[in-house]
Amino acid sequence: DDAAAEAAMKNKVPHNIGEQFHLIQSDMLQGPWVLGDRFSVCDAYLYTLSQWLDGDGVDIATLPKIADHFRRTAERPAVQRALAAQRG
Repeated sequence: DDAAAEAAMKNKVPHNIGEQFHLIQSDMLQGPWVLGDRFSVCDAYLYTLSQWLDGDGVDIATLPKIADHFRRTAERPAVQRALAAQRG
């Protein structure tokens, strides 16, 4: 209920999220996909979370491996179909 504490937590979001994505980028991406050579549900989840970076104040361009993963995932035909269905 403390407005100052709430504001401080909001201000910390870009730093915290950025750190977590740097960890994913440096330690968890095993190959072209999260688990290596094959696309998995982990990739779909990383794609979903990566969509939120801008709103969290994190520039995806500062995360080149994440940005590349995001682009490649978005290019997948199944992802294209899912996004089209979501838009209606």
